[in-house]
Order: sequence, then C-alpha cells, then structure tokens
Amino acid sequence: MDLREIVQQVAKQLNLPEEAVKESYFLMWKFIRTTINNLSLKQELTEQEFNALKHNFNLPSLGKLGVTYKKYLAIRRQIDYSNKLRQNENKEN
Repeated sequence: MDLREIVQQVAKQLNLPEEAVKESYFLMWKFIRTTINNLSLKQELTEQEFNALKHNFNLPSLGKLGVTYKKYLAIRRQIDYSNKLRQNENKEN
C-alpha cells in the first residue's frame, strides 16, 4: 500500500478531504524536522543537558524515532574531525 492509497483510505474512514489528510501527514514530519533542526547541538552538551532536549518522537504504529547521547557524541566527533581536516587543507593551500 502506498501513501496515496493510505490517504484515500483514511480520508474515507474519517470523512475528511484527501488533501486535509495528506497535509496533516506532512505537517507531522515537518514538525519533527523543524524540532530537530532547532536543537542547539553545535556546542558541547553534557548528558544531562542533552537529555533535557526534545530529541525523541513516538510515532504510533511505527515506534520511537530518536537519538541517544552516545550517538550524539559519535556525530560530534565526526564533525570535529571533518572540521580539522578542512582547516588543515585550507592552511596547506
């Protein structure tokens, strides 16, 4: 079943226009994306500070979408390493 079929089925069950169902589906993903983009992850965070942020989302029938502190630290190390490589490359040029 693809998204179009799901939207049609839900719209029929809830007696709503298909466009309203589709819009609400995409608004959910837009909210998640905006919330994640607004997290202040550019500076170093302690585990306590990280856990205070909203970084997990429970999606009914799909499960929990989120990131752990351990994964955050791994990504931070990758970003720091990439930045150092760029700086060294710029110094050589």
